[in-house]
Amino acid sequence: MNAGTVETAERRRVAANLEEFINRNPATGEEIGRHPVLMAGEVEALLERAEKASVSWGALPAKERAKHLRRFRKQIVRDMDEIVDTICAETGKTKMDGVFEIFTVAEHVKYMEKYGPSYLKDEPRSTGLYKNKKAWVTFQPKGVIGIISPWNYPFILTAGPIAQALMAGNTVVVKPSEVTPATTLKMREIADRAGLPADVFLVATGDGRTGQAIVESPRTKMICFTGSTATGRKIAEICGRMLKPVLLELGGKDPMIVLDDAPLERATHAALWGGMSNSGQTCISVERVLVHEKVKDRFIELLQKNIVNLKQGVQSEHPSVGSMAFDKQLGIVLDHIDEAKSKGARIVAGGNRNERYPRGLFIEPTIVVVNDSNLKVWKDETFGPVIALRTFSTDAEAIDMANDSVYGLNGSVWSKNKGRARKIARQIRSGCLCINDVMANYILSDLPFGGQKESGMGRVYGREGLRAFTDLQSVMEDRFTMTRELWWFPYSEKIENLFRKATRLLFG
Repeated sequence: MNAGTVETAERRRVAANLEEFINRNPATGEEIGRHPVLMAGEVEALLERAEKASVSWGALPAKERAKHLRRFRKQIVRDMDEIVDTICAETGKTKMDGVFEIFTVAEHVKYMEKYGPSYLKDEPRSTGLYKNKKAWVTFQPKGVIGIISPWNYPFILTAGPIAQALMAGNTVVVKPSEVTPATTLKMREIADRAGLPADVFLVATGDGRTGQAIVESPRTKMICFTGSTATGRKIAEICGRMLKPVLLELGGKDPMIVLDDAPLERATHAALWGGMSNSGQTCISVERVLVHEKVKDRFIELLQKNIVNLKQGVQSEHPSVGSMAFDKQLGIVLDHIDEAKSKGARIVAGGNRNERYPRGLFIEPTIVVVNDSNLKVWKDETFGPVIALRTFSTDAEAIDMANDSVYGLNGSVWSKNKGRARKIARQIRSGCLCINDVMANYILSDLPFGGQKESGMGRVYGREGLRAFTDLQSVMEDRFTMTRELWWFPYSEKIENLFRKATRLLFG
């Protein structure tokens, strides 16, 4: 978006007298900017523009769309510092966390531009006994995709679905979280700089009413939502009534199973990074650690030793852990910690708001040892820099504890015996799982990502994710154009007997 476009948009916003909301830096409390709340009429106008653009965009050969994505990726890398500054300003995360968002997006976009055209080619299918036929599957663009993205990873969780939707031949209208709109608006600017055709990617800032307008509009042919399970359920209900496809990436309460033969040094470093990076505001973060009773004391000792090296602070201090992103989530995390304290859980590290930053949304990196599976910190999504830990005595008990959750997004199993780890992994009810690692599966672009149970439906990434943004069409073609088929009218006793014999011979 060039300066003229921004200026025009501002004049229109003032003229329309739209509501606006304030965007703040959660680490300092400073105001970043103000943005309009687009209502149904303004949203519908954007969707109409995207719908018109979808005709020409969808008609482009897949290889041409891939070239556009390549230019977009390279522009993202050129403007990396600018994007990182925007991400960090409105999320309070560290520079490293911001850079890693760019790194991950660049990898995902590169994968799509490289493999997308081949995944969208017509796919031959067997015709079985019918050798006089030919069959294949085609992947057609859906049209306009509504993307509603979250605040915790405003660049990754917006750019990823956009890249897949565009590669598949769709156009997109994105409603970013009202906590982090600036990152998506910056992405829109970068798309302009990269020469992405007008109106194939549009942004609708606002609140829940804005998102509702996108979901309920007949112009959107699919909704891709990343966020809370509660909101995802509401969106699914609306889409169900409209028979509109929906892809939901929802919450998690991911278990980390540490067996008695686990590589403990690596496992403790992984637990801290998996639980504390991005201040624990990651849907696949390590929230529950299940550690074998034989190694519990050593594991906790290593956690306590290493957690003191986690520097928390504002960006100028070059910390490893930044602030929370907004005050509502801060309140949820503190409530989980306070309940655990009141019911006898043992706080072995942290456990309080970081008073060094009274204006910022900082919670100390916290480790809680619990014995009660009904505590919020154990059963509900905490989404903060908190790890809850319990012990188990057998592999079967660990599996039952891990699966005792309404969520099923991600998890990990830790053991030097990979056969044992794989056996356990196959019994964990989650959409994704790591062995001797945490969260790294999300970086692997060829692996589909998504959840089971209340963690969502559908998949992003990989060929499965790309094809989720298409309509599948099955095509059958007659090869020889005979006058008629044996099973066409008129029926006869001779033909009936022929098919009886053929059925017995071939399938009996």
